[in-house]
Amino acid sequence: MKRIRAVICVLMMALIPGLSVSGNDLPAEKVERVRTGMTIFGAILGLGIGSVLNPSPPGIPLSSALRIVIPVAATAAATGALASRWIAEVILARRPSILLSPFLGAGLGAAGSAVVGGISFALAAAIAIPTVEAPEGWWGRFNYPQAVGMGFLAGGFWGGLLGIPLGALSVPIISLYMGF
Repeated sequence: MKRIRAVICVLMMALIPGLSVSGNDLPAEKVERVRTGMTIFGAILGLGIGSVLNPSPPGIPLSSALRIVIPVAATAAATGALASRWIAEVILARRPSILLSPFLGAGLGAAGSAVVGGISFALAAAIAIPTVEAPEGWWGRFNYPQAVGMGFLAGGFWGGLLGIPLGALSVPIISLYMGF
């Protein structure tokens, strides 16, 4: 598990320098507003999703709940910021028209939110199962790796489903703002 986290961190750090290469011939002030706004929007959305996500049984102590929620919310906020920044870069590179922007936004929103949801749900399951004492059968019939994998699949599905309308609404707004 530590190796997977280390690989994800290294990949995210390696991708950061390449995020600001597109959009060179667009108005610099508008480009930076879009990039910054999308990064902040993604971080806030990821923080909200991560803080609401708590797969623990009811009645556990607050300290146990916080041991799950704090790292999941922080990871979801960071992943949401990176995914939203990537979406902004793709929008600035593609320059979609107002008619095509809802479709591009739906696809980009689904992809970005699926990544954020998959990582958040899997991390919540990975932390919650060994740290929280739950009644027999609470986690289902899955063993630990299966439960983390199911968390990743469920998070990817629900995150992608949530990202479709968010992307379909946000990309046309950016297209109008940038004048594509």
